[in-house]
Amino acid sequence: MVRDMKDVIALVNTNRGNGKKESLDRMRTLLKKIGNPEQRLAFVHIAGTNGKGSTASFISQILIQANLKTGIFTSPHLEKVNERIRINDAFISDDDFIRTTEKVAAVVDAVEKECGERLYSFEILTAVALLYYKEQKCDIVVLEAGIGGRLDATNTIPVPEVAIITSIGMDHTKMLGNTLEKIAGEKAGIIKEKGEVVLPSFTPSIEEVFQIMSEAQQASIHKVDINDIKELNMTERGSTFSYKQFDKVTVSMVGKHQVSNALLAIEAALILKEKGYDLSDEEIIKGIKASYWPGRMEKIQDAPTIFIDGAHNPEGVERLRESIETLFPGEKLTIVVGMMKDKDYMRMIEELLPFTKKVYTVSPDPYRGFAPRVVARQLQEKGIEAQPFDSTRDLIAFLKSQTDTEEKFIICGSLYLIGDIKIKWK
Repeated sequence: MVRDMKDVIALVNTNRGNGKKESLDRMRTLLKKIGNPEQRLAFVHIAGTNGKGSTASFISQILIQANLKTGIFTSPHLEKVNERIRINDAFISDDDFIRTTEKVAAVVDAVEKECGERLYSFEILTAVALLYYKEQKCDIVVLEAGIGGRLDATNTIPVPEVAIITSIGMDHTKMLGNTLEKIAGEKAGIIKEKGEVVLPSFTPSIEEVFQIMSEAQQASIHKVDINDIKELNMTERGSTFSYKQFDKVTVSMVGKHQVSNALLAIEAALILKEKGYDLSDEEIIKGIKASYWPGRMEKIQDAPTIFIDGAHNPEGVERLRESIETLFPGEKLTIVVGMMKDKDYMRMIEELLPFTKKVYTVSPDPYRGFAPRVVARQLQEKGIEAQPFDSTRDLIAFLKSQTDTEEKFIICGSLYLIGDIKIKWK
């Protein structure tokens, strides 16, 4: 029985499950037992290594500006699990979360007995979200894939109105494959028969993966090229640019990669418009400007200047590096980093060292995070000024004491670290 949020979290936000990721049969069985809510919803489906959340924010804000009741399903959360299930700008309430989870929990035992496998938390959470959106009669749902695409729990939906692939990078290689082409093949699994898919520019070998899948599914590819924009102006508060019929589009999120994510959303919106959705050019521009995604080059303080960024994989660190080069040319910054110990964290830290005068280390998780003292010592042995912190509370107390410095700080790494910083910074 689901009685409170502790029971909800025990089902949807914990490590559980032993089912193999070989098919979507288990997830389909779960959905069938709760009445297949996905069959009564329309979707924008988003997959990619990085940029999914930002792109989801862009397209959902466009839909909200058009007065469409828009469900938004994203992961992970930064501060509370309710962030993952939203309608328009409102998180699911605790009462609705408990009520809907109870309906799904009532069939979990039967599904697991029938399939001979335990359901994963993300599968249960996805079912809860879909049931909630159906009950709330959403006009459209922006659905972010968890990991990969082909075998992701979200890929049980019917053909979406439009699918978006945001980026391809090396992450979750044990599950998705150890080459960019294999990872692209997994992401391409969200392309469905006679569907529409929006893509950025990729290398020829990756584009070939998407081309082959699209041809097999008789789907239409819509390519977005950031080089097609005009009058790009970037600052540490966002960007402006012109694209197609859209003049002086304002992006409130920082970095050139956010401009690329905005273009994906604009192109997806144009496809929705062709399909009969009542979206005006003005609503598209307003939606892009209104978009905000926490923890991605987000400024949390002006004096001293402090940004937080959830760059936790090679592609994310590359995007962070590009933002630093663009926004702070010739400057040396102080980097605060905390990553999981199973990541190639030293390689990623080294990518940022050319722009760094000192490094502070802190663990994002007492069990799965790297050892900050060990990492600091490794950096010191390379001639880098480095200092470890034993906890995020110690780190925050130190940063808040630096009111007289002109240093610029970027806190980056695991989203667990970024979420912990946001919670404790207040």
